[in-house]
Amino acid sequence: MRFDEGIHKKYRRSVDEALDAIIQQGNDEHRRVTQLILDSKMLIQVKPVSEVKASGVTGVISPWSTRGKLDEPMGLMEALGEVYICIAEETIDTGGQRGCEGTLVHEGRHAYDFAQVIVSLSEADINPLSVFDPTLYELELAAHKTAGDYMLCVNRDEYIGEGLDLGILGREATGQCFVSDDGIKLRLKDNYKVTPDGYQGKLASEIVGLR
Repeated sequence: MRFDEGIHKKYRRSVDEALDAIIQQGNDEHRRVTQLILDSKMLIQVKPVSEVKASGVTGVISPWSTRGKLDEPMGLMEALGEVYICIAEETIDTGGQRGCEGTLVHEGRHAYDFAQVIVSLSEADINPLSVFDPTLYELELAAHKTAGDYMLCVNRDEYIGEGLDLGILGREATGQCFVSDDGIKLRLKDNYKVTPDGYQGKLASEIVGLR
């Protein structure tokens, strides 16, 4: 992992501490994806929310450059080096470590999926029937479930409360919380205008400018 130039020390420290916390507190999949990010040359950016337009966003650093590399098979670590995660300064300033962790869990899943798309497209000539190119709905469903799983792993009031507020988590009559498929689907419908049986949005390759 590498930081973009000019990022304030406090934001670098927050990202480093958040990634460490995810490895310490997350499940096997959280740890696996986070370690891949740490071992790769994926780019981390931190910018004002006025530029990011969200708590965080993930994409391909230079779609034009990446498209030029798709003629040869590419490995996952190399593909992660084509990807960036940009976190809003305000996510860290107001949300603290919880906000930074949550954003990195969610966007980290996107980064991993986009890297898989790059690998798949680079091998399309060899395996044309097994191209991995999920829709926006599939991308967000996976990222929201990943975030919900992390909230349950941490199991602290502020994490659980956020999950319930966002509809990512539900609560049984016994008080036990769970990742809510129905709540996530409603959130995707309301916020992203995508549904499993209707419009699922653009393909990942289109979202990041590779097609």
